[in-house]
Order: sequence, then C-alpha cells, then structure tokens
Amino acid sequence: PANTSTATGAREGAASSKFDAQGRRRQVSHTAPASYFQAAECNGFKTIREVPSLVIMSEANMAEYTLPSETLSFEPPPEAVIAIFKNGDQERKIYTNTKLDENEYQYLAKLREEAKASESEFYPSVTCMATRFLSRARNDPKKALKLMKDTQNWRAQYFQDGPITDTSLLEDLKHGIVYFTGRDFCLRPAIVIRAARIPQQWYKEKRIDKFIRMLIFCMEYFLRYMVVPGRVENLSVIADLGSLGISQVPLTALGEVYKVLGHHYIGRVFKFYVVHVSMTLSTIAGMAKSWLTDRQKQKLNILDDINELHKEFALTQLETDLGGSRPKLDKFFPFPLRPGPYTPGYNGDILANAVPNVHEAITHGGACGRLWDPKLSLEENTRLEYTPKAAAILERCGLPVPEAIFNLDGDGPVPTSSASRSAESLPVEQSCTACSATWEQQLPLGPQKAASQEMTPSTDDGDGYRDNMHMDDCGSPLDDLDLRTDEVIRGHHNHELQSTSVTCCCSL
Repeated sequence: PANTSTATGAREGAASSKFDAQGRRRQVSHTAPASYFQAAECNGFKTIREVPSLVIMSEANMAEYTLPSETLSFEPPPEAVIAIFKNGDQERKIYTNTKLDENEYQYLAKLREEAKASESEFYPSVTCMATRFLSRARNDPKKALKLMKDTQNWRAQYFQDGPITDTSLLEDLKHGIVYFTGRDFCLRPAIVIRAARIPQQWYKEKRIDKFIRMLIFCMEYFLRYMVVPGRVENLSVIADLGSLGISQVPLTALGEVYKVLGHHYIGRVFKFYVVHVSMTLSTIAGMAKSWLTDRQKQKLNILDDINELHKEFALTQLETDLGGSRPKLDKFFPFPLRPGPYTPGYNGDILANAVPNVHEAITHGGACGRLWDPKLSLEENTRLEYTPKAAAILERCGLPVPEAIFNLDGDGPVPTSSASRSAESLPVEQSCTACSATWEQQLPLGPQKAASQEMTPSTDDGDGYRDNMHMDDCGSPLDDLDLRTDEVIRGHHNHELQSTSVTCCCSL
C-alpha cells in the first residue's frame, strides 16, 4: 500500500493498466497464500490466525496509569510465583518468561505430542496458556488438550463478529458494575464487581450478556495492557454483595463470572474477595466453604471485616466503602487507576512524579509472553518485547534501556547503540489500505520463529514492486502481535520472504 505518487515512482516504466487511480495493483500479487503459514509453530504448537479480541478506539479511553512503571522491574516473591497449600499441594501463578521445573517440562512435552497427534491448531495467545491448562488438568495432557480446544473454540465463536471496542461499551460501563480500581502490594490489578448496580431492566430483558461482555472487555484489557510476563500475570476480584438479600443475589450472573474466568482465563485470578455479605449469606457461605479444596479456599476470601484488605492493598488504591481512603467513585471509565505507593496499609500521598502511559512500551506479543525454552539463554527467555516508544519511557522511569530498542527519530528508527540492527532493516511508515490508519513499527526482540511480512519476488513480474502481508510472530497473520527481523525463509513461488517489523491496525 502506498499513495499515488509513491506508487508511481516505485513502478516507473511499468504498464499503467496494472494500477488503478490510487496506484493500487489491479492484478493478483505474487504472495504466499495464507495456508502456507498455517502450519507454523508458537510455543511448540501449530498455530492459526488469531481472531482480534480488543480494540481501543480512542486514546482518551486509556487510563494513564494502566501499567505503573514499578511493574517493569518488580521481582515477585516466591509465594507470588508458586502458592504452597497446607496439604502439600501447590499451584503455579506465574507461567510465562519463567523457568519451569523438570516435571512441568515433561508434561508440557506430552501435551505437545497430544496436540500434534490430533493435528490440533491454536491461536498463539492460547499456546501461551498451555501450562495453565496443564495445571488445571492436574498434569493430565488429554484433559489439558480438551481445555485448550474449549478455550480456542470459545474465543473463535465469541470474537467471530469482531473485537470488543471501548466505544461500544461506554454507556454500559457508566453503571460502575465492573471496573479496575487499583493494584495490591504485588502489583496485581483489582477488578471490582458491584452486583447491586446491574440494572433490573437487564434481568427483565435477560440481558446478562451485557454484564458478561463488560467482564470480558476488562479481562482482554488486562491481558493486553496491565500485565508484564514473568512479573505480574494475575489479578484479584473484589465482589461487593452489599444491599443484596439472599433472594437478590444474582446467581446467574455470578455463575457466568465463574464460568468465564474459570474456564477461559485460567490461572489469572489470584484471589476472589467477597465483601459486604449479609449475616445469612455469610452463614451459608461459611458452610459451603468447608466443601472447597485448598486451592479454592486459598482464592476465595469471604471477608467479615473490610479492613482485612489493608493486608494486601494501600488504602489509596481502594474506595472508602472497600476500606480505602479514595472517595467513592462516580466515573468508572477510563478506568480510575492511580499510581503508587502500593505498600499494604499505606495512607499517604500518591506519587506526584509517576510516569504515565508506561503501557505504550510493551507490544501485544510482549504482553502475551512466551513459555520457557531450555534451548534459549536466560536473557532470551526473560526478555520483554518493546515498542519504539519504549526507550524514552524507560529513561523516564529511570530504568536501563536494552541495546536492541529503537527510537523513531527524524526520517526513521535510530538504534540506541552501535550493536543494534541498522535502521534500514525496518520499514518506512505506510498506511493501511483497509482502514487508512498508520502501521505501527515494532521491534525485532523475540526469539520465537520469525514470520514473513515483506516479500520480494525473486522472479520479477515487470514492476519490481514489493508486496506486503500482515503476519504474526509465529508465522500466521495476527493482529497487533509484534514481528521479528532475524530470519529469512524461502516460500511459495520461490519468493524470498524477509521478515520485517510492521503490524497493522486492522485484521488482514
């Protein structure tokens, strides 16, 4: 894609009948078919094209402190990585960019074998969850594969008509039913659910799907913008049942919450706090809790005293009716997230010099993370994947800037050190023919298999024009996932497939 003048210059001497008035090619381009890349691998699994799940249409709807700078250097304590229960059982909480033990490697290998034998293919984002599915399945590879397929099918069905957008939910989010309010001392976000705020009209019209859609929007927002693989991968849920009697508890809605979070966002909820529970409900819940497993008990916390949250949160991160010092909120989107400190029980001033918009430093692929590969070095396995804005953001955060990060400066990207790849290896900015938006340049930082993006035909078709395809970092088209520039592969029609670093705003 290019404008008319650029296209004319690039194709000087070519037959004018090949292009329309906008300089676009009339004939079919010599490009590799989509099916060529469908057998590519990510995290040891065959992948297919990812279905886009989230689009933020307006920058004004991104909270400035969606991702605090502390997350980039945070070292989670051992109990935040693996939880140990009284009966000797344990559950991993941090799964990506983190070394696994030998048993985990063995079970992961068996799961990959099961997937290969059944010729299963997954979205790259689902492959990153493989060890989470194994944990849920108690290391049974067949059960884990079924869970993977269930989530794969659910995502394919739920997002088949397009991603959830912020603008489509603006009116529903105003109710304050579901929203993020802060982070705990391990920098895990807290999502608040106010069941009493669900409009009665939704019950009458059986529109609980509105509530579920908001919850899914929050989870996709969390996965894209609020996590740092290997450091912060979980969240806590604070469910407020205040003003609800036993007959008013929205069991259907709460059941859907469990179904969505427990089945398709496996291993993401660190703790589930239930607050403002009536005495009758508390008695019933206490009896029911005795039937739960240690894992379930560890996550479910029915609080008699709201001040128990002070053990996990700074008061400045919570509203007054949740035991905090923040005035009760009346605006819930953009999410009312504040900077730290995040020290439990802290009740002083919030940081005045906190760096905003740190979420802009990490790519979509970087937020997904990767499963640990023993064949790669520690640095390769733990490396975050950054955008071109990262260098400036990291400097403002007082953090070291990796050598491989590029800055956009003047006519193109400029390497931050002489050891970095030359600027010529990255493409110039172009616009998308499908939506006229601008492509975002990403960085070649990942160790996973590179994919084709820009392709130069080895047999000239008369115009010498370079065709472009949107491809993901694992070898299949994937909206917004970063690409790498570290491999050249040979493909269909004997084209030389040179990976670049372009991603697009839309799904092509």
